[in-house]
Formats: sequence, C-alpha cells, structure tokens
Amino acid sequence: MRRIGVALMVLGFTALLAGGILQFASVGGQDRAKIEWEASTAGVPAADELTRLSFPAQGATFYVWDGASKKNLLLGPVHILQSATPGQSGNCIIAAHRDTHFRMLKDVKREDQIVLERAGRTYRYRITALHIVRAGDSRFYRATTSPVLTLVTCYPFSYLGSAPKRFIVRAELLAPGT
Repeated sequence: MRRIGVALMVLGFTALLAGGILQFASVGGQDRAKIEWEASTAGVPAADELTRLSFPAQGATFYVWDGASKKNLLLGPVHILQSATPGQSGNCIIAAHRDTHFRMLKDVKREDQIVLERAGRTYRYRITALHIVRAGDSRFYRATTSPVLTLVTCYPFSYLGSAPKRFIVRAELLAPGT
C-alpha cells in the first residue's frame, strides 16, 4: 500500500512539474513576442513576423508566431503557414493550446469582435459561429474565397491528455470602419 501511495505522489509531482514548465514556456514566449512586437512597431526589424491577436470583449491579447511547430505552440498561438495571411482573401487559421493561451475561447460569443494587427495594418473580424467537432474533422481548415478567420484549440477545455475534439471559432472580416 505504501508503494502505491509513493507512486501516486511521484506521478502527481511529475504532472505538476510538467504543467509548470508549460505555463513558464507560454508566458515567456508571449513576453519575448511582446518585446519583438514593440521593437518592430518602433522601426526595429523583427526577427519573426508577428501578428497581434486581441479579444476586446475578453480583454485578452496574444502574439501569434508563424508556423505550427511544437516549439512555437509552446510560445503562444500560431498562424498555420498553409493558410491565408490575416486580412487577405481565404481562410486564416490560428491554433493554440487549450490549457494555456486559448483557454479563454470558452468565454467568446457570437458577434464578439477579434482584432488582428500585422505589418502595420489592422483587421477586425466578427465571430459568426462556434463549433465543436471531432479531432479528424477538417472541413474548417479548407480554403475559402472570402476572408475568414478560423481559431482552433483542443476540446473539452478541462480534459486531461490528448483531447478527442476541437473547438472552432469562425469569424468574418469586417469592412474597414466597422
């Protein structure tokens, strides 16, 4: 019985340590991105092309890295390179972990606005739909002719381990001045 207790304590400590490392990496990645963003807006060339992603209704702002590598996903949301660039025609896809940056997606609602800033331009989107789909369902990753934004994270938000579903936020680009 004592061995089981010790094993459970070690397992619990390991889980806490892994969660702490993930949180540390995600906060550090966003801090680094913010510094790069501020330098680039002051005229200093950035090492990476960054996008600032804001949710005014939730008071949340993130810096989006280009490319969906494991490293970049630890640092923050990522722009899927095979998708459209923010503000352009097509489907711009941004993904992030549900247990760090995109946990706040559980609080978004239809009609909320999302603001993307990239290369000195600002794009405003309005959320048109929220979907929960199987992990293998790729219909929201397809190219589109109109400019749309697709945000994706694992679901359920409180699930431990590899989640079986995806939470999709779909938004349409608003006309300038709206």
